[in-house]
Amino acid sequence: MTANTMTRSKMDNGLLDRYMLPRVALVTIGVASLVGTYLTMTIHGAPAVWAIVRWLHLVALGVLVGGTMWWGWFVRRPDLVEETADVARFSVAQQARFRAIALGALIVGVLTLPHLLWFAGWANNPFDQMLLFANAATLVVALALVGWLVTHPQSEERAYENHFTRVTWGALVLAVVLTAFLDAHLTFPNQPFAWLLRSLHMLAFTSWIGGAVWNIFIAVPGAQATLSIGTVVAAAQQLERFRWTVRFILPTLFITGLLQAYPYIGLNLDALLFSFFGQLILVKIGLVAALIVIFFTCPMWRACSPIKGMCDLDDLNAPKAPAPSQRLDNRGKACAGFVKIQKMLQGMQPGDVLELLSSDRISWWELPAWVEKNGYHLVTKEKNGRWLWQWYRFMIQKNAAESAQQ
Repeated sequence: MTANTMTRSKMDNGLLDRYMLPRVALVTIGVASLVGTYLTMTIHGAPAVWAIVRWLHLVALGVLVGGTMWWGWFVRRPDLVEETADVARFSVAQQARFRAIALGALIVGVLTLPHLLWFAGWANNPFDQMLLFANAATLVVALALVGWLVTHPQSEERAYENHFTRVTWGALVLAVVLTAFLDAHLTFPNQPFAWLLRSLHMLAFTSWIGGAVWNIFIAVPGAQATLSIGTVVAAAQQLERFRWTVRFILPTLFITGLLQAYPYIGLNLDALLFSFFGQLILVKIGLVAALIVIFFTCPMWRACSPIKGMCDLDDLNAPKAPAPSQRLDNRGKACAGFVKIQKMLQGMQPGDVLELLSSDRISWWELPAWVEKNGYHLVTKEKNGRWLWQWYRFMIQKNAAESAQQ
């Protein structure tokens, strides 16, 4: 199969609707980060407008950190030589899209740099002043490297070169760590554990939000523009590398968030439930919990991407089922509904296909035996969902031989 034989159209509307999950995750983490930024800035006595400026700065850094992480570590040369050219086109398409987005993030990052002047008012000792200078200098260097990266496009011949991108990522990571370290040190000058927690928390946030932006606005459009088997395989592998990274990011976000909230409310349930500060902490914890749910739900419903095979490479090998003539949805009922199935099939024409949806766990084994016994043809059967939400989809075809017997 080549790019000419593969469809360039989007998947069916149902899958596109489920693809909203990654977008919901991006909005969720954005809101959670805004809440967290508001909490930390108000501790310093900053007005709300400074919290927004600080948040925009951190989001811009996140787009750059996560983007250079994906480009530098997840985009790789394919194992098969014959796929090298296709994947190179895909890589260049992604890099071009990232440059456009990174340019916007770079502009926002530069325009919001003056918010550090607020922290300058809190740097009352030589160490804090040195830390503030190191933070500002590292940010300037990191943003300058991003500027070089976005203004020097790569060709397909150099599509897999990533050394400079990794250097840029390292500089951005250092800038994020120093930004978090400065904030935590000004708040808790004698608590090294707080410095570590804030640094890990902010690094996890920036890595995730930037990776999410790449997946939604770079990887998927780039793959759709250069669609081929090699492209889909490369896109799926890149997404899986990101998902493995998120397996470390998720617990880091959650645990460091809880530990950072403890000094403010301790084990006081009233402070958590009835104070404004405690309620904001609960909101942020709830948003991070929602991210965890979305993370596990996306692959469960093949909702990571509208491109077939990008969520799971096994989908590429799945045979294309014929379009169903009728549909019977028996989900939520105690049995598969064999009487209804038989009645519907008898009223159909030879060659017609009945799509059956069932949540009866026994139907996974029982229905294929019933189909064979009654002379029908089971085209496909598949499982969807997991655990309590698992359900099954069967495609049953009425063939000419069966019709003649009736």
